[in-house]
Amino acid sequence: MKKILVIICILLSTLIGCQSKEEISVIVPNGVPSIAQSYMEYNHDDHQFNIERVHGPQPLVAAFTSQSHDIIIAPVNLGANLYQKDIPYQLLGVLTWSNLQIISKTLINDIHDLSGKDIIAFGEGAVPQMIIDYLFENITLEKDANIQYTSSSAQESLMTFMQSDDSMAIVSEPVTSSARNSIEDLYVLDLADVWKEYTDEDLFPQAGVFVHKDLPLTIVEDYLTQINLSSEFANQNPTQVASYCESLNYPFEKSILEISIPKSQIHFQSIDYSKDAIESFLEMIYQYKPELIGNSMPDNDWYYPLS
Repeated sequence: MKKILVIICILLSTLIGCQSKEEISVIVPNGVPSIAQSYMEYNHDDHQFNIERVHGPQPLVAAFTSQSHDIIIAPVNLGANLYQKDIPYQLLGVLTWSNLQIISKTLINDIHDLSGKDIIAFGEGAVPQMIIDYLFENITLEKDANIQYTSSSAQESLMTFMQSDDSMAIVSEPVTSSARNSIEDLYVLDLADVWKEYTDEDLFPQAGVFVHKDLPLTIVEDYLTQINLSSEFANQNPTQVASYCESLNYPFEKSILEISIPKSQIHFQSIDYSKDAIESFLEMIYQYKPELIGNSMPDNDWYYPLS
């Protein structure tokens, strides 16, 4: 009888142990959002977050609609759009900001030099399109630019650009740094500077962190600690983070990552600190093209209740 009780106790303790180590699934797009959390990904053994990196927007949409992941890092407007369709994810904060550049093989001094130009773009229906369309709607060019949303990612946008002689392309770090490394005479227009000049807004939010409504508060608080640590570590230790990314087989060279991280606008801010900037940005988009955020402004329940 005693032996049976001992066996039962061992089995129960094993089950409890397994439950306490249950992994929390996280999905993040390749690029600056993944770089921003690479410290956490590299030190996976120290926590319970199982991180999956993906290419392009479709896996993120699928994750929202299927509720396959506990935490989703995705464009802010994508989360807002799907929230209007009763997808049960709330915005915890913003991880990356204002990371869009236009590259050209011919001289560009300001946005007026884009008049009549063909521009290869990525991010249709997401933040890049929102920024580009808004700026070009509100800035008078001598001749309209021809924006072609034919790329699924900044990497694909660069690849198409490399095969063209006279077009321009919208990209983001670390792809911009990679382009600088590959093309001797490359001209870059940072859209963060253009945005500040023409909107009087400081930065625009790009990648948001969304958590499933059913996720326990203790896990959310743990993730908050980890993502804060990761984003701060990336800014303070770009060389080390570049090494982490290399060991994790990120699709960028270590030297490029090291150069690009300080330019990537990585800075996690929970909604306690970023809500005003998010609402201002979404309101601006709602007044211009409401379908990009689901035809209405998200209510307060969209924001995770940290306080």
